[in-house]
Amino acid sequence: MFQKMLLSIFVLVGVTSMVAGDAEANWSETFDNMAFDLSTWVWGCYPDITKTFTHNITDKPGTTNDYLTLRETTSVGSSPYPGSAFGMGFGSNQTFTDVRVGAVINVAGDDSRNLFGIAARANYFVDPDGSMSGAPGMVTTGCYMLLYHWEDGPSNVRIEILKIYMNDDEIMKVWQPEVPVPGLDHVRSHYVELDVVGSGPVYVTGSIYEYKGGPLLVRTPTMVDTSGNDPWEKPGLNDGVYDSGKSSIFSINQDAVPVGYHSSFDSVSSVSDGPAAVCLSPANGTIGVSRDADLSWKEAAFATSRELWFGKPGLMQKVTPPGTSYDPGTLEFSQTYEWRVDEIGSATVQGHVWTFTTGPCFAVDDFESYADDAAIAAKWVDVFLGVFLDTGTVHSGAKAMRLQYQNQYPPYITEATRTFTAAQDWTANDVKALSLFFRGRADNVEQEMYVKLEDADGASYKVIHPYKFAVQSELSWYEWTIDLKNFSDGNDVKLDAIKKITIGTGDGFKSGQSEEPPDIDTIYIDDVTLCPCRCFNLEKLDLRSDLDGNCKVNFEDLAVMANGWLNDGLSIK
Repeated sequence: MFQKMLLSIFVLVGVTSMVAGDAEANWSETFDNMAFDLSTWVWGCYPDITKTFTHNITDKPGTTNDYLTLRETTSVGSSPYPGSAFGMGFGSNQTFTDVRVGAVINVAGDDSRNLFGIAARANYFVDPDGSMSGAPGMVTTGCYMLLYHWEDGPSNVRIEILKIYMNDDEIMKVWQPEVPVPGLDHVRSHYVELDVVGSGPVYVTGSIYEYKGGPLLVRTPTMVDTSGNDPWEKPGLNDGVYDSGKSSIFSINQDAVPVGYHSSFDSVSSVSDGPAAVCLSPANGTIGVSRDADLSWKEAAFATSRELWFGKPGLMQKVTPPGTSYDPGTLEFSQTYEWRVDEIGSATVQGHVWTFTTGPCFAVDDFESYADDAAIAAKWVDVFLGVFLDTGTVHSGAKAMRLQYQNQYPPYITEATRTFTAAQDWTANDVKALSLFFRGRADNVEQEMYVKLEDADGASYKVIHPYKFAVQSELSWYEWTIDLKNFSDGNDVKLDAIKKITIGTGDGFKSGQSEEPPDIDTIYIDDVTLCPCRCFNLEKLDLRSDLDGNCKVNFEDLAVMANGWLNDGLSIK
C-alpha cells in the first residue's frame, strides 16, 4: 500500500499552477565552473523523510564543463524511514505554454532500473508536514514528460512520452509503447529534447540526438492530447489538457532494489521560442499521398511567420506561405518529396525534415487532417454509435478512423457516411477502382462489411465484402479494392457525380452480438483512395517481371529493365 501511495502522489493531475510565476521567459543552465548559473533553482523529492536526496554539481577533472547529479541513497519503501521515490529540479518559477525543454544527459555504469528525464508544463507544491499528501515532500501536480530509462541494463535503453495523471482508479497513463534507442553505446552523453505545442489539442514530441545539433538517434511519435476521451485513455476518461506549467528535470526509482536512484545532467534549458512545427499533413513517411494534396502544419505560439522548404530529395526550394498551409500544385505519381517548416519569431527555429510519397492513387480520405473525435465525426456521420479518431491503430501516417457498432439492436446496421460539399467526378484521371484498408478485432462477431456510393441524384448501390469474417482480421491491415464498375454498370450510380460514400456493417438482421452486457464491436479504416489502372492481380498470377505494374509482362517491362542495366550499388565482397 505504501509503495502505491508513493507512486500515486507522484502522478497527480495538474490543472492550475499552485506556485505563482511569470510566463514565457527562457532560461538555461550549464553547471559549469562548479556553480549554478541560475539563482532560481527549486529542488524537492517525495517523500522527504530521510533527507538523503541530494542535488550536487560534480567536478569534471581538467575542465570547467561540470555537471549536476541527482541522487537518492536510501531504498524506497524501506521501513521505518523510506527514501524518496523521485527527485525533481525546477530551474525557474517561469510558466511556459509552448515550450522546448532540452538537456544533455550522462549515462554511466551498469545499474538497472535507472529512470530519468525532462518534463514540461509541470506544476508542484511543497507539503512540509505531510498533512495534504501523507508524507512531507514536494508534490507534483501534473506534467508531460520524456522518460529515458533502462530496466534491463544499458544495452536496452528506451524512451517514452507520458502524461502524468491520477484519480481514484488510475495512477499513470502511458500514451505509447516504449521506443527503443538504437545501438549499444549508451554509456555516454546524449542530448534529449521535449517539444510541447498547442492547448487544445496538445502535441508532445520527444527526441534524442547524438549531441545538441547533431544526428537524430530516435524520435517518438507525436502524442495528441485532447480534453476528450483519447484512444490511449481508459474508456470514459475525459481529463483536461495541461495548458501551461514549469520545466524540470527528474530522476525516479519506484522499486526497493536497486537502492535509490542517480542521474546526471550536463546542461538544461527551457525556451518558448524553440518548439518545432508539428501535426503535419501529410504525416511523415506517408505513402500513397494524393497528387492534389495540400501541406498543413501546427506552429508554436512564438511564430509570426515562416519559411517552407519543399521539393524532391536534395532539391527543396523556399516559399513563404502566409499561413499554416500550402498548395504545391499537382504532384508527380509515385514521387517522394521532402519538406520542412522554419518558424520565424524573435528567433528562427529550423524544423524537422519530413517526407511523403505520392502513389498511383488519389486520396479520398487518409484521416490525417482531423484534430480530434469531434472533427472526424463532423465529416463521417454515424447516427447510431459514433466514429472516432484513432492514433494507436493506423495503416499509414498517424491517424485512422475507428468505427464502433452494436448491430444487435435495430436497425441492425451501422453506417459512417461522408457527404462531399460538391459532387465528385470519379471518372477523371482514368480512375478505375476504389481502395481502402481495414482492420478488425478477433472478438468481433462475423457480419457483413460494405461500401456504398450515392450520386447527386440520390441513386445508390452498395458492394459487400465477400467474407463476413473480414471484420475479425486483427493481425494485420487488409486492402479492399473495388472495381468502380460494380457501382455503375446496371446500378445507375453516376460515377462523375458522387455525393456520398458510406462504410457500414450489418445486414439488417440481428448480428449475434451480446445484449447483456451490451457488446460493442470495432473496425478500423484507413487510406481510402481512388486508383487508376494498375495491377491488382486478384488471380495471384506470377507477374514478378511486370516492372511497370500494368498486369502485363511485355516489351515495356524489358525497357524498364534495360534503363537500369549495369547499375551497381554498394556490395561487400
